Amino acid sequence: MSRKRNVLIGQSGGPTPVINMSLYGAVEEAVRQDAVDQVFGMKNGLEGIFNRNLISLGDRLEEVRRIADQPGAILGTSRHPLKEEEYGDLLARLEEWDIGVFCYIGGNGSSRTVEALHRYARSKGSDISFVHIPKTIDNDLIGTDHTPGYGSAAKFISHMVKLFAVDMVSLRTTSKIEIIEALGGNKGWLPAASALFKQHELDYPNLVYLPDRTYEMDTILADCERAYSRGGSVMMIVPDHFRVDRLEKNPLLPEDPVRGNNAGVGYQVSQYITAELGIPTRVTAPYALYRIAPGYTSRVDFEEARELGQAAVSYALQGFSGGMVGLHRVSQSPYKCEIRWVDLQGIAGQEKSFPDHYWDARMHMPTQAFLDYVLPLADGNFPNVKFEL
Repeated sequence: MSRKRNVLIGQSGGPTPVINMSLYGAVEEAVRQDAVDQVFGMKNGLEGIFNRNLISLGDRLEEVRRIADQPGAILGTSRHPLKEEEYGDLLARLEEWDIGVFCYIGGNGSSRTVEALHRYARSKGSDISFVHIPKTIDNDLIGTDHTPGYGSAAKFISHMVKLFAVDMVSLRTTSKIEIIEALGGNKGWLPAASALFKQHELDYPNLVYLPDRTYEMDTILADCERAYSRGGSVMMIVPDHFRVDRLEKNPLLPEDPVRGNNAGVGYQVSQYITAELGIPTRVTAPYALYRIAPGYTSRVDFEEARELGQAAVSYALQGFSGGMVGLHRVSQSPYKCEIRWVDLQGIAGQEKSFPDHYWDARMHMPTQAFLDYVLPLADGNFPNVKFEL
């Protein structure tokens, strides 16, 4: 870019524990660059553009730094599904504000937005750079080893399960099946992380189900009977996108039209188990705690989120557009990732599958390959708990 241009940054989709750190990294790099005039943030994602609701960020770098390690998206997010007929209006607004760099922090929906706007802008002769900064606790973006937010969510669920286990061991006189709903979208990356510290088949969580396949209700009931007969209390992890044959959807529960999750599935499974087996059940659905739980944010997550924000602006100012800044693992021990440019054409919006070789379905626990993959992202700290004296 030969003349100074403005940078516009937005946050989209569900917040992660480190989404504000990516924002800070992008603002930090933009302020540092001589080629940048002003830095703006869009309030509530694309809605901020359509509502002309932008805020200045370049003169608030210190304020952004102070909130970088807090959960929640400080700019506000949106799940606005960009329609093709809106492309022209959006591009006109960007040109009106002399935006040269458009950075969007988000998941699969945001990658589709960035790739679509890049193609449209180029077809109209615009040289605005559109860059996707990855984030999602679901870890389902193709083109990056992992996504900021996932490591912290994996750390939270794996530690939370061990603390639940302590509570359940303390109450062995009260036998039940404890059902914990796990977020994570359509892929098993996050539910699988619940069993990071499971070492034997009988350890908690006893049963872990992934959203990547459809289960027979008879199989689930048999699993519950077998686990219950071995130790009394059972801990079961079910994904919020749990697909179960013969489990009718509750018409009184809302369904997410954007993400398609099976709302309240833990309670439905709970009622079915109790009705069929006569075993008491209890359901815990942490939901937002996966994104906001204090004390469980991964150090690696913080560092990489900031670096990706910085890299996004740097690549954009070099003329890169229509892509994502992705993490590429170059070393397992010691753990090290490099940031590389990833073209979004052909992969935007597609979900990265959870590999079969990462999971032992019979034992309901991760393989060593998955442990090697995820432990560095979750800081690798084993929960310091003792079950009995």
